[in-house]
Amino acid sequence: MNIPWNWGTKLTIFIIIFILFIIVLVYKSMTNDIMLVEKDYYPKGLVYQDRIDEMKNAKPLLPYFQIQQNQDFVIFSMAEIHPDTGTITFFRPSDNNLDMTYQLMPDNASRMHLPLDDFTKGKYVAKIYWKEAGTAYYIEKAFYFK
Repeated sequence: MNIPWNWGTKLTIFIIIFILFIIVLVYKSMTNDIMLVEKDYYPKGLVYQDRIDEMKNAKPLLPYFQIQQNQDFVIFSMAEIHPDTGTITFFRPSDNNLDMTYQLMPDNASRMHLPLDDFTKGKYVAKIYWKEAGTAYYIEKAFYFK
């Protein structure tokens, strides 16, 4: 069968390919999982000034917080703090199912050893919040696991 390749045939083939492209694009966008950074972002946004004040309180201590990785543990080193209460949340921006929260309990050397098996490769943001002597502190540090 010999198809005449005039402008009408070419236009019909282009329209069919374009429609197939749009169908594939719609299918891919419908199956893509969309995750919000925070599930309850609106209430957190209303009290963000408190978070800014906590970050201002912790700013002088920021260089003393470090995260290192060895064969078995993630070692979280911190300044000489004595928290009354506190948490460290490891936030995974790409997948909120991998978020983890630990109680902030430093040892005598101001370190926390966390099992490496809990983490997967990729970017995490450590969100450290603690209260000490009635003053609240908050620090965020981004890092990558290999």
